[in-house]
Amino acid sequence: MSQEKLFATFILNRDIEIAMPADRVVEAIKAVDKILPVPGSVDYLYGLMNLRGRVIPVINLKKRLAMADDGYGPDHKIVVVRLGRTLCGILIEDIKDVLRVGQEMIEPILPGLQGDDRIIAGIIRLDAGDRLLEILDLDLLLDQAAEDEILAGHEVDEMEQKSADVTGQQCRQYLVFTCNGMEYGVDVHNVQEISTLAGLNDTFQSGSIEGAVEMRGRMIPVIDSNLLLTESKEKIALSELSRVIILLVNGIYCGIVVNSIVEIRSVTAAEVVAVPCSKAGRGAGVAGMLHLASGRNIMLLDMETMLADELEELGRVASMSSELAEDKKEAESHSHHLITENSYLIFKVERDFAIALHNVQEILENCRIMPVPAMGGFLTGIIDLRGQMVPVVNLRLFFGYDRRTGDGDGNDKYVIAQAVEGRVALAVDDIVTIQKQQKYFQTPALNPRLRPRQDTLDRTIELITEEDISESVLVINVENLIGNHLESGSKKPC
Repeated sequence: MSQEKLFATFILNRDIEIAMPADRVVEAIKAVDKILPVPGSVDYLYGLMNLRGRVIPVINLKKRLAMADDGYGPDHKIVVVRLGRTLCGILIEDIKDVLRVGQEMIEPILPGLQGDDRIIAGIIRLDAGDRLLEILDLDLLLDQAAEDEILAGHEVDEMEQKSADVTGQQCRQYLVFTCNGMEYGVDVHNVQEISTLAGLNDTFQSGSIEGAVEMRGRMIPVIDSNLLLTESKEKIALSELSRVIILLVNGIYCGIVVNSIVEIRSVTAAEVVAVPCSKAGRGAGVAGMLHLASGRNIMLLDMETMLADELEELGRVASMSSELAEDKKEAESHSHHLITENSYLIFKVERDFAIALHNVQEILENCRIMPVPAMGGFLTGIIDLRGQMVPVVNLRLFFGYDRRTGDGDGNDKYVIAQAVEGRVALAVDDIVTIQKQQKYFQTPALNPRLRPRQDTLDRTIELITEEDISESVLVINVENLIGNHLESGSKKPC
């Protein structure tokens, strides 16, 4: 499994998603009213703000990325990030989610496509490429001249750093969300990811459990936050802003459905007001109340206590749903295996050949073949198959037959074959049939024309024609064709 990275994602210009490494994000808060402009500074410095007694610069990210700056809406937010030994605020429009991303999902931007200011470090591809996230390189957020100007006077010395470290130990980060008009905070220590409601499976829906979501092979039970946090028997009202917060509590993964994500806020112990509990234990799941000068009250939750009575059921549902998911995958795999097991696609290349059906991905006609200079031999070009370049092998040339009249005029059929070694497009004369054949035989001695390719023709099957005639058909070993006759990457003939 590839190493995963945790990213926090934010919205800019309504539909652009910006991703930042989550470990660099200190908090993401509602924009403060008092941001002091700095005349004569770089154009993307929005101003300076007071963050719990500490003055930090705030960057207008739209201007920094040279976007059309149509301003920020009334609900915009400020992401506070670490830049070296200091902090910096970044204006964004909204919080999107927090997600773990495998390295294979991250694509670098080619240097030739970037200018000198390479502030976008790469692209994250999600949902088969339908969702793209731009990764912001925080180390390049400020150019050198701006860094010297903006951070002048804001760099912490060694004594201040020690003081800040002590203060940091007294701070806790909370993810603030809404549930039917109330604001709640859950310790970021418990938060694993934030996702949308897509893929919620209601098979195990009961009580406060809404169902389960699958995340990287693990089925996670999801709780309705309104049923959990209030005495209401009504479920939370869902919208496009609704999110699932994935938590890890006492070793058990679970999710809670909330109306929206508000912010990520750092809270000092001195800011938290204790909430009294009743003798019956009501309120025991509340760690305290955060009262802000703006009049907002955020109820801070102790999820270990809040979910104490739910954890056994959550663990049981997680185990059952994961077993069900594994059984379903196994059944689907077995079903696919039964369909393709001992089945062959038979096609014509001067004579009948076959390949195992499990090696066949699809069959194409009238493809646009892109020639590659100096490729030559039996390789006649490449096909752009949904963004992947697949080499084309002309089987007539591969097996030593003459080119067909009109060969390459767009009338060929192409069998897209795949194996562990890679993928290839096989140009054939025509498709004959699909046949299930339990028995196969070792290939006897081949004629001189085919003998050089004997490693790719190691078995035969018997085909019963429409005239009830038995015919021996050579089966092409796709693994050997790709592995022995195509060079990895360049795809040139050996």
